[in-house]
Amino acid sequence: MIRLARQEDLEALDALSVRAVKAMRKQNIHQWDEDYPRKRHFVEDIKHERLFVYEAKTGIAGAMALFEGHEEAYEPIDWLREKSLIVHRFFVDPASQKTGIGSALVLHAIKTGQKRGASSIKIDTYPANAPMRKLLKRHQFSERGYIASIHRIAYERLIDRSFLNRIVILGRSGSGKTTLARILGEKLSSTVLHLDTVYWLRNWTALPKREFQEKVRRFIKENPRFVMDGNYLHTPTFEDRLQAADTIILLNYDRQEALKGIIRREEEYKHRYRSDMASGCIEEIDQKFLQYVTFFDRYRKRIEGRMNALNHKKLILRFSSRQALEDWLSTL
Repeated sequence: MIRLARQEDLEALDALSVRAVKAMRKQNIHQWDEDYPRKRHFVEDIKHERLFVYEAKTGIAGAMALFEGHEEAYEPIDWLREKSLIVHRFFVDPASQKTGIGSALVLHAIKTGQKRGASSIKIDTYPANAPMRKLLKRHQFSERGYIASIHRIAYERLIDRSFLNRIVILGRSGSGKTTLARILGEKLSSTVLHLDTVYWLRNWTALPKREFQEKVRRFIKENPRFVMDGNYLHTPTFEDRLQAADTIILLNYDRQEALKGIIRREEEYKHRYRSDMASGCIEEIDQKFLQYVTFFDRYRKRIEGRMNALNHKKLILRFSSRQALEDWLSTL
C-alpha cells in the first residue's frame, strides 16, 4: 500500500534511509551521504504532505517526495513541459529491491501527477546509479540532459495525452502489435489501421507496392488521429509513417517471447483466417516466416537507427517486456 507518510513513520524512515545510503555506497553510488536524506528532511515533507511511503507487511519498504513548483537547479535543462510534478528522495529498502516496489512508486507518482493536472514527471539521479536509470528507462522516462551544478542526469516522463495523436507501432511478429493498436484505438478514440489488412489480399496475394503506398498516404492525410501497426520496412511507406507520426512505439521483445506470441496466435486461429485479415489468408507457421522472426534483429537495427535519428523530434517509446507495456497502458 502506498500512502502519505505520518509523524509515527519518522524513525522507520530515518533508519531506512541510512540502510539505503550504505547499500548505494557499496555499489559505488555516491548520490547521498550520512546527512541526506534524514529525519529533518522527512519532517518538512510530512508537514507539507508531499512524502509517500510504500507500506509492506514488514513495515515501510520505500519512499518518495513529490514536489510542485519551481526547481532552481533544473533551469539549464530543456524540458518538454512546464507544469510538472518533481520526484525527490526516492529510495527502496535494499532488502526489498527487485520486488516491484520501485515500479509501484513510479506508477503512483505518474497517477498523482495526472490527478493534479501535471503534464510530466521530472526526476534527477546520480550518473552511476544504474538501477535507478534502468527503472526510469523501463517506465519511459527520457533523458533530458546533465545538471552540472548537482552532478545529476535529468529525466522526464510525459503523462498527458497531447503527444498521442499519430501513433506508429513497430516490432517483431508475435509481439502483439495488432492487439496494442486495438487497445490504443479504444483508449484514445483514434482510427486504427492494421497494415496487414491493406497489404494482403485474398489468399496471401500482395498488393502492388505503389497501390500500397497510395492507400497508406491517403489514410494518413484523411486521419489526423490514428494508430497504425506493422513494419513493412521494404516499402516507401516506412519513411512516410515515421514522418507522419508524433509517437513511435517499438515492441522490443526478445526472440523467445515473440515466438511464444506466434504459437499462441497460431493455436487460436489454426486453419482459419483472423478477422483483421483478408479472406483466405489462413493462419499458419511456415519455415520462411519463422526465419523472418528468428533473424528479425537485422531489421530491428534499421528501426533503431531511424528512431535514434528522430529521438528529439518524436516521442519514442521502447518496451522490452509485456509487463512494462502493461504498466504504461495503466497510466493512460
